[in-house]
Amino acid sequence: MQPDWVEIHREMRRKGVTLVLLWQEYRERSAGADYHYSQFANLYRQWLGTLDVVMRQTHKAGEKLFVDNAGQTVDIASEPVG
Repeated sequence: MQPDWVEIHREMRRKGVTLVLLWQEYRERSAGADYHYSQFANLYRQWLGTLDVVMRQTHKAGEKLFVDNAGQTVDIASEPVG
Protein backbone atom coordinates (compact mmCIF):
# COMPACT_ATOMS: atom_id res chain seq x y z
CA MET A 1 0.00 0.00 0.00
CA GLN A 2 1.40 3.35 -1.08
CA PRO A 3 1.52 6.04 1.65
CA ASP A 4 -0.79 9.04 1.32
CA TRP A 5 1.90 11.69 0.85
CA VAL A 6 -0.59 14.58 0.96
CA GLU A 7 -1.83 13.45 4.38
CA ILE A 8 1.72 12.85 5.60
CA HIS A 9 2.73 16.34 4.46
CA ARG A 10 -0.30 17.82 6.25
CA GLU A 11 0.59 15.95 9.44
CA MET A 12 4.23 17.11 9.26
CA ARG A 13 3.02 20.68 9.78
CA ARG A 14 1.70 19.81 13.23
CA LYS A 15 3.84 20.52 16.27
CA GLY A 16 5.74 17.50 17.59
CA VAL A 17 5.12 15.31 14.54
CA THR A 18 8.17 13.71 12.94
CA LEU A 19 8.65 11.60 9.85
CA VAL A 20 9.71 8.69 12.07
CA LEU A 21 6.41 8.90 13.95
CA LEU A 22 4.42 8.98 10.71
CA TRP A 23 6.43 6.03 9.35
CA GLN A 24 5.64 4.02 12.48
CA GLU A 25 1.94 4.82 12.12
CA TYR A 26 2.10 3.83 8.45
CA ARG A 27 3.65 0.45 9.37
CA GLU A 28 0.95 -0.17 11.99
CA ARG A 29 -1.90 0.70 9.59
CA SER A 30 -0.65 -1.30 6.63
CA ALA A 31 0.07 -4.89 7.54
CA GLY A 32 3.30 -6.03 5.94
CA ALA A 33 4.38 -2.53 4.91
CA ASP A 34 7.20 -2.85 2.41
CA TYR A 35 9.08 0.34 3.24
CA HIS A 36 11.82 0.62 5.83
CA TYR A 37 12.32 4.11 7.23
CA SER A 38 15.14 5.10 4.85
CA GLN A 39 13.06 4.22 1.77
CA PHE A 40 9.99 5.91 3.27
CA ALA A 41 12.00 9.10 3.87
CA ASN A 42 13.50 9.01 0.35
CA LEU A 43 10.09 8.59 -1.25
CA TYR A 44 8.70 11.47 0.82
CA ARG A 45 11.58 13.74 -0.23
CA GLN A 46 11.01 12.78 -3.88
CA TRP A 47 7.33 13.60 -3.52
CA LEU A 48 8.21 16.95 -1.92
CA GLY A 49 10.30 17.76 -4.99
CA THR A 50 7.18 17.55 -7.17
CA LEU A 51 5.39 20.33 -5.26
CA ASP A 52 5.13 23.80 -6.76
CA VAL A 53 6.40 26.13 -4.04
CA VAL A 54 4.35 29.33 -3.89
CA MET A 55 4.22 32.06 -1.27
CA ARG A 56 0.86 33.78 -1.12
CA GLN A 57 0.49 36.92 0.93
CA THR A 58 -2.91 38.44 1.58
CA HIS A 59 -2.92 42.13 2.48
CA LYS A 60 -5.07 45.20 2.12
CA ALA A 61 -3.97 47.68 -0.54
CA GLY A 62 -1.86 50.48 0.94
CA GLU A 63 -1.52 48.74 4.30
CA LYS A 64 2.02 47.41 3.75
CA LEU A 65 5.05 48.22 1.65
CA PHE A 66 7.07 45.36 0.16
CA VAL A 67 10.64 46.00 -0.93
CA ASP A 68 12.72 43.52 -2.91
CA ASN A 69 16.28 44.29 -1.92
CA ALA A 70 18.04 41.42 -3.69
CA GLY A 71 20.57 42.59 -6.20
CA GLN A 72 21.62 45.62 -8.17
CA THR A 73 20.04 49.00 -7.57
CA VAL A 74 18.17 51.17 -10.07
CA ASP A 75 18.96 54.85 -10.55
CA ILE A 76 16.04 57.16 -9.87
CA ALA A 77 15.80 60.17 -12.17
CA SER A 78 14.62 63.39 -10.56
CA GLU A 79 13.87 65.04 -13.93
CA PRO A 80 11.45 63.78 -16.57
CA VAL A 81 13.21 61.81 -19.27
CA GLY A 82 12.61 62.78 -22.88
